[in-house]
Amino acid sequence: MKSKKQLKKELHQLIDSIEDEHVLNVLNDDVVPYIIQNRIKEADAGEDDLTEEQIIILEDRFREMESGEYLTMNDFKKAMNRWLTK
Repeated sequence: MKSKKQLKKELHQLIDSIEDEHVLNVLNDDVVPYIIQNRIKEADAGEDDLTEEQIIILEDRFREMESGEYLTMNDFKKAMNRWLTK
């Protein structure tokens, strides 16, 4: 199995050797978005590690955030300063 460094080097060499503009456009327009999308899917796959209860809590927090039910960091700091001075 090749190392990540070796694979990158070979891919760079391959891309650098392509002279056909159509092939470069296909890579840019079709292959790159596919790779990016799959990388995002792989990152999202980690959600399966959460328990059902954790997923429910996260979904609730997202709904609260979307409806404006949250404090900004500045609001939090102001509230903390008020609490600390009492």
